[in-house]
Amino acid sequence: MENFKAAFRSGHDLQQAMDALRKQGVVDLQIEPGAETPHSAPASLLDDGLSHSSIAESPGCLLQVVVESSRIRQAEDTVTRFGGSIG
Repeated sequence: MENFKAAFRSGHDLQQAMDALRKQGVVDLQIEPGAETPHSAPASLLDDGLSHSSIAESPGCLLQVVVESSRIRQAEDTVTRFGGSIG
């Protein structure tokens, strides 16, 4: 298993990336909301821990992606295609 974090400025871009990553079969997705909600704990998104509307309203978020080692490059490419910055 591999994991990485990606920053998104747009909730819309984040949502598109998450949808594409789910279709690719990532192991887990966790979101850390922007600075406006520092006390929010990360929530797993594979079990729809957060609603799509709350994500779209986020000013900026970090997305943690957990993926099989053989698929990490594909996941990273997907994130960058939708405007994510891998850190």
